[in-house]
Amino acid sequence: MKIHFSAFLKKQSLFLILVILVGLYLRLPGVFGNYFAFTYDVGRDMLALWNIAFGTHKLLLIGFTTGLPGVFYGPWWYYMLLPFYILSLGNPQGIAVTMVLVGVAAIICGFFLGKKIGGNFLGISLASLIAVSPVFVGLSSQIWNPYISPLFLVLTLLILHKIYSEEKSRKRYFFVLGFLIALIIDLEIVFGFLLAIGLILSLLLVKNKKLQWKSLISFIIGALIIFSPRIIFELRHHFLMTTAFMKFLISGDSSKRLSLVETFINRINMIFNQFNSTLALDNKFLGVIIILFIAIAIVVLYKKTSKINKQFIKTSLIVLLTFISGLTFFRHDIWPYYLVGLPVFYLLLVCLSINLIAERAKNYIIPGIIIIVLFLINLNPISIVSNLNKPAWVGDASVYKNQLQVVDYVYGQAKGRAFKEQVYTPPVYDYTYQYLFKWYGPNKYHYAPSSSSHLAFFILEPDLQYPFRLTDWLKIREKDGKIIKSEKFKSGIVVQTRINQ
Repeated sequence: MKIHFSAFLKKQSLFLILVILVGLYLRLPGVFGNYFAFTYDVGRDMLALWNIAFGTHKLLLIGFTTGLPGVFYGPWWYYMLLPFYILSLGNPQGIAVTMVLVGVAAIICGFFLGKKIGGNFLGISLASLIAVSPVFVGLSSQIWNPYISPLFLVLTLLILHKIYSEEKSRKRYFFVLGFLIALIIDLEIVFGFLLAIGLILSLLLVKNKKLQWKSLISFIIGALIIFSPRIIFELRHHFLMTTAFMKFLISGDSSKRLSLVETFINRINMIFNQFNSTLALDNKFLGVIIILFIAIAIVVLYKKTSKINKQFIKTSLIVLLTFISGLTFFRHDIWPYYLVGLPVFYLLLVCLSINLIAERAKNYIIPGIIIIVLFLINLNPISIVSNLNKPAWVGDASVYKNQLQVVDYVYGQAKGRAFKEQVYTPPVYDYTYQYLFKWYGPNKYHYAPSSSSHLAFFILEPDLQYPFRLTDWLKIREKDGKIIKSEKFKSGIVVQTRINQ
């Protein structure tokens, strides 16, 4: 009996729900078990949100510093988190759940993007791969501002579809486009800057028409709404960030300089490795096969596909070439989060290529099998089953559950007595424990540490990269009370109980 895959697509809602459930299954266990990372950056953000919600009640004009000296992110990360922070009563677990919801929203928006471009099959394909891709799962399992960029990139592509689809695009679409691109820049400056260049080039080359002044003005107004807090800050502080950014661009890299060819090869290798992590479980051979498949499908079938398919294939390739070119001439160190949203284009290209085959064959059997195979490869059910029989994962000193265990231990040893705490952590600033002793301790045990007490707890995180720093830190403080007890946890964290005589 002949089976048409298209018949199943009439149940698109059921397929989408199943895909979302799989996505939730992959993302939620770490959040419910408190196994997500609670790092320096997260602690800093929680303290900032605490100050806005319960302290000064003042909204900020800038956020925290970027990786570029003297240049700060905008405040929109805090603005977006604030409602969820208040609803969760300051619980970092609530923010971790929010990140999962952002990941689920990316799955749903991916479905609508695919459906708009090429129909139900493309929508289900794109949503399915976003749901199980290890990179997307990882992004929605950690609390960090660049990691929500893919959702806003998918929304940006939905707006771009509106602009491509209409002969005379409405100004409001350009307004939203400017708003979203600026927001992505605000979440990760290097990625957002190169993305903006790529998408603007796409509009000029793919649309193949001059942009109207009214559309351009709408775009700029949308972007200015996002940039306005930092513009106000710049005006108040004599263009501090602009000056610092210009100095950074013209300064040399302190690291060993590579030739242009070596830099180009290095950037290609970075993007290739990210592609493999997104779709091929880091298997380079499989990654090459998928790339060859994309290339052959586009070369052979491109001319006979629809105009909108062509436009998004061109857009994806233009953006990728923009990143390769931009990062090649950007001679400074490249961090993985500079590429944070590129997996959206990898998945879009592979799904568009599979959809080209479906259009050509006029049935979905072979394309459906390809999607199912990729889905299962990235879901990796063998690994899931084998992990069920393994002992519970402990993790290291950065895991939220382990830090809660330490705080509970400290209060348990204090037994209601006043105490002070000192923390050694490799990032130097102990924002994580500052927050836990500000929020978690007082909420559960109804009192906070004291600045003056004979009882003290020294919380020592392992410094695996520079162990001598912990040794030196302890040597300076060897006379700060008598050690009466030392407890080492499975996470590697050590807590010393000290008494000042």
